[in-house]
Amino acid sequence: MAPYHIRQYQDRDHKRVLDLFSRGMEENVSAAFRHMLTVPQTLLPLFGVIATIVLVCGSWFLATVSSFLIRFCLWLLVWHSWRKYVATSLQTDLADITKSYLNARGSFWVAESGGLVVGIVGCLPVKDAPPGRKQLQLFRLSVSSQHRGQGIAKALVRTVLQFARDQGYSDVVLETSIVQYSALALYQAMGFRKTQEYFGSAVTRLMALSIIRFTYSLPFAWEPGL
Repeated sequence: MAPYHIRQYQDRDHKRVLDLFSRGMEENVSAAFRHMLTVPQTLLPLFGVIATIVLVCGSWFLATVSSFLIRFCLWLLVWHSWRKYVATSLQTDLADITKSYLNARGSFWVAESGGLVVGIVGCLPVKDAPPGRKQLQLFRLSVSSQHRGQGIAKALVRTVLQFARDQGYSDVVLETSIVQYSALALYQAMGFRKTQEYFGSAVTRLMALSIIRFTYSLPFAWEPGL
């Protein structure tokens, strides 16, 4: 495997960064759909519909077709939700990375291998941090599927942690979804602790797609006035 190095984002990276982020997010659609089919709020109504059709119409064929249609509609709901999230991201902070990150007291890095950007991560100061804390939030961590397993994601997170130490932050925080299993395992293995779990909207609550917030407390906490 080709070696990689991490450097700060440059405007020439923009197209590749957007493509890498979009592809990474689209990979979560299948995981989100499978997760949705395992939770009671989805399974119970689905079985209820099947049972009702069998009892009322006496047709297992009709019940099977109805079950397929319901699951297809649920898949479309999940797909639409993830596509909407990606579209919103591309139109907000990722539309102008230099302005959103580098010019906003944050930073953005890319991992490059063989002349190609294969990983990304950004960070920004938390505006509403708890009293007495100076927090930095990690955003947009993603690694190309062909370059995973090489430690690139861990190296990108370490880059953010080092930036936070150098800038005197007390914590690094981040948020990820319940179905981003590799990310969850990575953050926990690196010492991040789960501090909150919530639903971003009524739709994500329906789909049981919670958001998990992690915090990494740096050894030398920032103190006001120092």
